[in-house]
Amino acid sequence: MCGIVGYLGPAKAAPVLISELRCLEYRGYDSAGVAIIQDGQLSVLKAAGKLGNLEKLISERKPTATVGIGHTRWATHGVPNDQNAHPHLDNSKTIAVVHNGIIENYEEIKEELAKAGYTFESDTDTEVVAHVISQEYEKEQDMLKAIFKAVGRLRGAYALGVVSQKHPDKIYAVNQHYSLSVGLGHNESFLASDSMAVRQYTNKVVRLEQSEVAEITVDGVRLFAFDGKEVKRRPVSLDSNPYVIDKGGYKHFLLKEIHEQPLVLRQTLAKYLVHPTKPVSFIPHITPHGNQPTSPSLPTNNEEDNLLSKSYGVHLTDMELKGIDRIQVVACGTAYHASLIGKQIIEHLCNIPVAVDIASEVRGRRLMVNESSLTIAVSQSGETADTLSALESAKKLGSFTLGITNRPDSHLAQITPNLIVTECGIEVSVAATKTYLAQLTAFYLLGIFLAEKRGSITPEQAKGLKTQLNAVPTLLEQILARESDIRTASLKYADAHDVVFIGRGLNFPTALEGALKLKELSYIHASGYAAGELKHGPIAVLDSKVPVVTIIVPGSVYEKTLSNAQEARARNAQMIAVAVEGDELVAKHFDTVLSIPPVDEFFSPLLTVVPLQLMSYFIADYLGKDVDQPRNLAKSVTVE
Repeated sequence: MCGIVGYLGPAKAAPVLISELRCLEYRGYDSAGVAIIQDGQLSVLKAAGKLGNLEKLISERKPTATVGIGHTRWATHGVPNDQNAHPHLDNSKTIAVVHNGIIENYEEIKEELAKAGYTFESDTDTEVVAHVISQEYEKEQDMLKAIFKAVGRLRGAYALGVVSQKHPDKIYAVNQHYSLSVGLGHNESFLASDSMAVRQYTNKVVRLEQSEVAEITVDGVRLFAFDGKEVKRRPVSLDSNPYVIDKGGYKHFLLKEIHEQPLVLRQTLAKYLVHPTKPVSFIPHITPHGNQPTSPSLPTNNEEDNLLSKSYGVHLTDMELKGIDRIQVVACGTAYHASLIGKQIIEHLCNIPVAVDIASEVRGRRLMVNESSLTIAVSQSGETADTLSALESAKKLGSFTLGITNRPDSHLAQITPNLIVTECGIEVSVAATKTYLAQLTAFYLLGIFLAEKRGSITPEQAKGLKTQLNAVPTLLEQILARESDIRTASLKYADAHDVVFIGRGLNFPTALEGALKLKELSYIHASGYAAGELKHGPIAVLDSKVPVVTIIVPGSVYEKTLSNAQEARARNAQMIAVAVEGDELVAKHFDTVLSIPPVDEFFSPLLTVVPLQLMSYFIADYLGKDVDQPRNLAKSVTVE
């Protein structure tokens, strides 16, 4: 992984490829490269590090080619360097390949190729693909046939972009359990693993489905199944308002995205919750343009909404919803933490047992789902490989499926008939902030929706829940108004080497998320625990050098959480609390308090995480870390 692009048309290819790659830069990468065909010759330019290094190479060469492919790489096989950067060539230097994913049997194929006399210049599995296509081309003398034969030899989940010096007017693309789109312009075509990259040029795209090959020319695209049969598919329209990637005056995208959270919640609520007296509806109503405040990086709900947005929603019948007797949630990373809170929300409101699994842990075992189960996949990008794989497993067992994502144009959106789309706009920073809060909001809405359908709450209870939920954006704004106080308090702990986060109930996952944010951004080791687990081991690491962050709000677990915090204080730990303003008992027992406005315990996770996001940001920025693109991390984890 991480990003594939392509272009052929009348314009110079290199600047277009760079522009497309810029749109994918937010996903994270460690090297970049392009392959272009100029004057009948295939030329590859690639460089480790930032995209600027590649741009420098291109500016020195000044290529005028009008066809090419490009890639940003996040290392999976081989260290990040110029040699392992994509594109990769075959031994004849006439075929170039860019690749997302993993070829599971590459070592076996590499051994076969080596015996046949092929040599290798990199440590990647991608170079094997170039040689396999070349080997098959020698036999077939036809690129499409060679690719069909090649994919029959490859195992794994992957996407490919391919150009051949012998076919300078074409780009070939392959999709196997990944995401690829072909953008269609006027006498020009584009290739991208994320439609974000082509929005600036066209809003007409054709999506490759699983096990498909595309032959792309300036006139359009032909699709084929792996068995060679041609597939007909109409293009779809992306939304007409491309997202603006701009910091908007903030120092970093991360800080901007933290500040966008009140608006994100307002727009997500506006889409699915018309009024507290009306039922939650996941068949999105159209809000007249201008009724809701907007941001350039956030989508707008107007009557020009894209074709895809018309198809998403929850389409299960009332009878099907009432018949669900178990819910399974699969997710990774921050989405997993949101799902742990979602479990408690749904169980509390609906009396349905909910299981939550890290999606990668589902591999190799049977999910306990059947025809009366609902499996929910949560993924910011809609492209998380492990999550998609787990959802496919659930589908095979007959489970109803539902996706929660920020991307209606994603792979997740294609493989489930039920989809809740959050209104976040593009999230540029690799570390998730606003998408986490939007996922939480989706779970609150889903819990109320299911409870209303199943009759497990009264209309009056539903109205009260919706009223409180609608008040959250204003409470978030109050927290963000205290940003400077949070910064001052946070920087007192910037020299820590280990930080422990604890919480109970709904805020145990908040502790996990707070710890994840701090280590993602600042590289400080941090761990999150259920507060009651301190004495079962973690308390051994506490001393005067270890800050302990406690999430504590009035409610059912307040006293027990305070008692656990006092255990840490007795070990001389530095005590930090995220607590409701004016809590005198907390002020008495903690060295530092990051305050939130008064809030019902049930909705507190929507607030308690924000001071932790800000604390992590300010410490990382103070330490001089790359806040928006932390080392070794990718925004969209598209390998298993």
